[in-house]
Amino acid sequence: MRAALFALLGFTVAGIAVAAVSLAHHGAFISGSFCTIGQGFNCDIVNRGAYSEIFGMPVALIGVVGYVFLGLAAVLKLRTSSDQSLSLFLLLASGGGFAFSLYLTGLEAFVLHTWCLLCLTSQTLMAGCLVASLVVWAKERKTIVRDKS
Repeated sequence: MRAALFALLGFTVAGIAVAAVSLAHHGAFISGSFCTIGQGFNCDIVNRGAYSEIFGMPVALIGVVGYVFLGLAAVLKLRTSSDQSLSLFLLLASGGGFAFSLYLTGLEAFVLHTWCLLCLTSQTLMAGCLVASLVVWAKERKTIVRDKS
């Protein structure tokens, strides 16, 4: 279980970095030229367009906050391994984050018709978070069942 938690931490740290770069791009602090490869891959269209904010909040900021919460929960789980609610929180939070990233990818595919490399990287990292969280939750459930027998 510890290996999965450390993997989860690695995914969240990388996710924070990717989301922070995306946020800096959204705010025009950095150029998106590194992420533009023709019309098919264009971070400017995705990260500065009509779908880049929800209720005035940049989607990238939501990503940073989400990854920070997942990372903090993983650290807490490492320190207090007996707290079963943290495993469920990790699973639900990473599942929610992955579902949200699927929604955003759907917008890229079916509405914007272009892809953002930063967004796709973040979705991959969130998928890693989900898998790691699922491993943690499943191992803890197996341990609980075994202890009750």
